[in-house]
Amino acid sequence: MAEPESELLALRNRLGDLDQRIVELIAERFRVVGDVAKEKAASDTAIRDSDRERQVLAAVEHIARSEGAPVNLVRRIYRDLLAESVSRQVSSRSGLLKEVALRVAVRGEHSFGFLAAQKYLSTRDVDGELVVTPTYQAAVDALKAGEVDLAVLPIENTAAGSVDDTYDLLRESEVSIVGEETSSVDYCLCGVSDIPLGAISQVLAAGDGLEQCSRFLQTLPNASQILHFDTGAAMRLVHAAGDATHVAIGAPEAAAAHGLVVLRRGIANHAENFTRFVVLSRHPVPVELSAPCKTSLILIARHEHGALMRSLGVLAASGHSMTKLESRPRPGRPFEYMFFVDFEGNIADPRTADALDDLRSTALHLKVLGSYPATTTTGDAQPGDATPLVPPDASVEALETVATPRPATKASKNYRLAGRGARSDDTVIRVGNLLIGGGGFLVMAGPCSVESADQINATARAVREAGAQILRGGVFKPRTSPYAFQGLGWEGLEQLAAAGRATGMPIISEVMAVDQVRRMAEMVDVLQVGTRNMQNFDLLRELGKVDRPILLKRGLSSTIDEWLGAAEYILAIGNQQVMLCERGIRTFETSTRNTLDLCAIPVLRELTHLPVIVDPSHGTGHRAYVAPMAKAARAAGAHGLLIEVHPDPDKALSDAEQSLSFPEFLSLMRSLQTVVPAA
Repeated sequence: MAEPESELLALRNRLGDLDQRIVELIAERFRVVGDVAKEKAASDTAIRDSDRERQVLAAVEHIARSEGAPVNLVRRIYRDLLAESVSRQVSSRSGLLKEVALRVAVRGEHSFGFLAAQKYLSTRDVDGELVVTPTYQAAVDALKAGEVDLAVLPIENTAAGSVDDTYDLLRESEVSIVGEETSSVDYCLCGVSDIPLGAISQVLAAGDGLEQCSRFLQTLPNASQILHFDTGAAMRLVHAAGDATHVAIGAPEAAAAHGLVVLRRGIANHAENFTRFVVLSRHPVPVELSAPCKTSLILIARHEHGALMRSLGVLAASGHSMTKLESRPRPGRPFEYMFFVDFEGNIADPRTADALDDLRSTALHLKVLGSYPATTTTGDAQPGDATPLVPPDASVEALETVATPRPATKASKNYRLAGRGARSDDTVIRVGNLLIGGGGFLVMAGPCSVESADQINATARAVREAGAQILRGGVFKPRTSPYAFQGLGWEGLEQLAAAGRATGMPIISEVMAVDQVRRMAEMVDVLQVGTRNMQNFDLLRELGKVDRPILLKRGLSSTIDEWLGAAEYILAIGNQQVMLCERGIRTFETSTRNTLDLCAIPVLRELTHLPVIVDPSHGTGHRAYVAPMAKAARAAGAHGLLIEVHPDPDKALSDAEQSLSFPEFLSLMRSLQTVVPAA
């Protein structure tokens, strides 16, 4: 018995040595980052170099594959390292004092604001003391009274929207925004011991916790909800009571700090839940021109026709990118509004200063809330120079490419918004960190149908390693025969979403009915409209109401004009994120399942600004023909491919004849690198 224990101890000691080396290397890397920051400052070089970041990510992913390390884990680690590197360099030019410990006011002990403040200080290498206050008002009051140096307040949440109290405080108080921090919000259910959820009798939480976890709380019918202003205080009460049926909602770090166990993680209404916080100071803090910067302001437009548009036109004419526009009622002025505006710019830049002068002349009132280092900008998602197909060992972000302008042509009366007459530049659609359209090219791959968790997980890993960027999978299957496999439904969607999260890939799946749209849009990154539903106008109208990219497949016997008319239904309602997918049409030819109309690619590139995707799997119906037609589609100028891949194609429950095996898909991805796209 002693020998195995001795071997285990030796292995653990070895792990400890490795941990020591890893931390030492991280520390050394940040010392070099500090030297880089000094060199950039001396030469007035811009802090952020997106091309360099993409190269670093591509390189470490390649090393991870070569060494057999988990690629997704390495990618996540290096994204965090790069993000912190940028934050530290930005902080070095922001004017924040580092010689003294800063006192920072936050609402609630171990709240998400508390954690955001810790993150803000640590990523900027600034010492600080967190001062807990009971309310946001108390935090600002402490700041104005000089009792603290900074205050960190939430301003918007991706699920719950804007934080009205913070907007009111910014309007009423003479304070300046000097920074921002965006943090993931992981709501957890915490208690003194692990018990069945049905036994819970009382839930304590702050108002935002109750609001953002409302759907989960509905599954606890026997539990009363107790509103508490402070997450930390709520957890202290639960711990002090010692009653296992009393629980609290908060961060896992808060649970650990108060001696509670996590009963359930990820209980928020939305899986992707982020809160943006603003950092407030009594006075503005200058930011060097080379650092990425935002400016926030309050604008009250003149009460006259077109006043707001004229004000916003000043930003557009001066070349500033607006990142947020929020309207709020003017106190004491019924049905009159003020606007909170964020845009990319630095008040120290003469161009921005001139724009603010022009805004003052057009607006009824203008209050500049501050210029501050930006941690998130629209520039992060902007396409770069057009590049050839990215090889399988390149990073996802390397697919970002610039939109290619094309001359406008006469718009059809059937598709005013989809035609080049409405927009001469190519539309570029963002899906996660990917940009689809313009000069880029990507591949969506996965099984025709999700059959099991093991099947979709294995396929997701295989297509991701081969270089695919989006995971496809059908969960609701329209079949010609009512006796054919119809898909796993919502259970299959859960499995598809889990596989996407595990591999870091956005997912695409087909929506078949109006009543599925909203629920699917919460889980799916791209909603696919199948060929049989291309002219399901009720479905198209509903898709026009959601903020999700749509892949619209061509109908079995539809003309291009009819196809663009179907796209117009979505665009006209308000959703401009439409991609067109050529998947073959029905002709008299029977040697293939359909006739893949590759002529449609150049025709569409001339007629419309919408991205064009090609599905050679359905277009041919034979796996031997998929690769040749995929390469032909790439050469003809398609923006991407939709490919069916299965672990064991011959045993696939749907579309077995046209599905590729893992080795066949890898071979296709490699061969696509040699294809030169049409100009």
